[in-house]
Amino acid sequence: MKKSIILTGILLCTGVLCSFSQQAVGKGKWINYTEGGVLIGNSENTKKAPFIFHSAMNYEFYKNFSAGLGAGVEFLNETYLPVTANALYQFRKSKAVFPFVRFRTGYQIPLESTTTINNNYYYYYPSYSDVYYPYQSWEKLKAKGGWLFEPSVGVILYTQAGIGFSLAAGYRHQKLKYTGKNDYTLYAEYNRLLLTFGITF
Repeated sequence: MKKSIILTGILLCTGVLCSFSQQAVGKGKWINYTEGGVLIGNSENTKKAPFIFHSAMNYEFYKNFSAGLGAGVEFLNETYLPVTANALYQFRKSKAVFPFVRFRTGYQIPLESTTTINNNYYYYYPSYSDVYYPYQSWEKLKAKGGWLFEPSVGVILYTQAGIGFSLAAGYRHQKLKYTGKNDYTLYAEYNRLLLTFGITF
């Protein structure tokens, strides 16, 4: 139920942003990039390809270059709200085909306060020591979030109506923090292949 409410709220916000972007005129314009996809990782991980959804509002500062802010939802071991900033440059191939490069960074805000983590894939260290120890399997931990870093490349195919459809692939790196009893700190590091399909207004 909580996840459904989150998705509904994000979709409503996306609709408002899309309407605003269609109304913008002038030399500089607002562009909405909305996409969904997966983060493909190690086949031994509990979440092999978690679903992600993201929407960003960019302002075109120069020809083919835009930058802006965005938010979304990602279903990792727990649910996160990524708040991000991005910069995107399009290379015009023809009137309808625009390859692009994009850099995105931001912070993952946990939407679930506690979680359980399998210690087969993670480690922890006490705050008073530099030595790593295995954490007890399926111990309850508090999710604290963490930073993400994401370069990607893709292509946008524009229709005559000005709506674009995008395909993108990239690299996602992020490090999420968890805390437990007795000042234990645990970090989960993700290095994954990003694949997305989106729509641009």
